[in-house]
Amino acid sequence: MIFFIFFLLILFLLIFFYLFRINKNNINKNNNSNNINNINVHLVVYSNGEPYNSTKEKTIRSAQKYCSKNIIIHEYNLDIIKNKSWFKEIEQLPKYNKIGRRDGYYNCWKAYIIKEVLDKIEDGDILYYVDSSRYYLEGFTEKFDLLCNITKNLGIIAGSVGLDMLNIHYCNNLKVWNKVYSNNKINNFIYLFKKHVLNSWFILEKNELNKKFIDEWVYWSCYKDNELKDPLVTYQDSVDQSVFNILTYKYNFYIFYDIFTLHNNNKNKNLVNKIINNSNNPYKYFIKLR
Repeated sequence: MIFFIFFLLILFLLIFFYLFRINKNNINKNNNSNNINNINVHLVVYSNGEPYNSTKEKTIRSAQKYCSKNIIIHEYNLDIIKNKSWFKEIEQLPKYNKIGRRDGYYNCWKAYIIKEVLDKIEDGDILYYVDSSRYYLEGFTEKFDLLCNITKNLGIIAGSVGLDMLNIHYCNNLKVWNKVYSNNKINNFIYLFKKHVLNSWFILEKNELNKKFIDEWVYWSCYKDNELKDPLVTYQDSVDQSVFNILTYKYNFYIFYDIFTLHNNNKNKNLVNKIINNSNNPYKYFIKLR
């Protein structure tokens, strides 16, 4: 009889501790879920003229509908950036009349607006940049909560790559590579035959490593010296993206890669979100390039 009572007591204690542990785990999961859902997502957009202005407006209007997190918009155009203290660093770029100059500023403003927003926001917040595209004119049509959650886990998704675009095509100046990635133990020549990173969209969490990355992007974009007398952003056809691309290799960040999605298709923010939203294993699409 005593043994039976002792057995019931032990059984009761085991059940109690088991239920307590389950409840504790559920509370932790709920807290983690709430923390992720309550984060701020800073959407950064820029446009200069049509059709870019219309794409930007549709992106802004649709953002909160397709994300449950707190969306904060940071909107830029040429008039706005001309009034920024940092504009003096890029205002001379139009005088360099080279291939790929875009609106005259070689898209160099992109690094500067990202730094400006990143410097202002809180640690742990998410910054999501998307181009105001002339190719994909719609706003958001796919949810991007999952992309934000993955970014919280990985720290950064530094754009995307397609199987069809290599550095040899648009980012092949070894002198520029060696300036930006000078401590590399491997000859940078090998990277010319690797995939070229597209920065039509990218997303990152504010942390010390990502701040350093963006600071370097700003620094190297307008860097020049006795060997390379023009700003580095002017030397390669993919302009601002060329410096971003080299730094992505240097930092070995995660990027999006789907073997069936080519370089130009990766410019479509909705296609990328649709691919990961419909996947049973979305993390398989995020790889490192070295």
